[in-house]
Amino acid sequence: MDPFSQLILAISVTSFITFQLLFHYVSAWVSSRISPGFQKLSDKQKIEWNSRTVSTLHALVVGIFCLYILFFDDAVNEDPVWGDPTLVKLNVGITTGYLISDLLLIFYYWKAIGDKFFVIHHMAALYACYYVLVSSLLCNSRMRRQDGRKTTKGEQPTSVTYSVKISSRQ
Repeated sequence: MDPFSQLILAISVTSFITFQLLFHYVSAWVSSRISPGFQKLSDKQKIEWNSRTVSTLHALVVGIFCLYILFFDDAVNEDPVWGDPTLVKLNVGITTGYLISDLLLIFYYWKAIGDKFFVIHHMAALYACYYVLVSSLLCNSRMRRQDGRKTTKGEQPTSVTYSVKISSRQ
């Protein structure tokens, strides 16, 4: 595994742990100090409150990161297709950790926050994250032509074709 992939994996794991801690400890602690009504909520309502708090925090972090990339990442802004996707992949790593964290919370607290549409949403988003991180979608260093040479800027990569040699024995 190359060092960059290890970094993305570490960011995803750190993101997962962070969002679990936010759900189980930080959200309830902060909410009880900001709003005295938090203590009056039922356990089911507290679970949903904490889940929504973590979801909102994730949206803020990733949204601000996206705005930073949009306004200040010169490599992506100069060439959105062929530019360096490093910051984008870091952002996707954060989202991956959050999605896995939230999906596990949905399963664990199914009676409080479980919903099949949330599961479908999270699975589809995780597939998209997987596709971005594992495929060559954002990595121009992996784009190759059929003859094995790297594609050049502006050149459309073609799909890979495979040939099978069939030999017949008589």
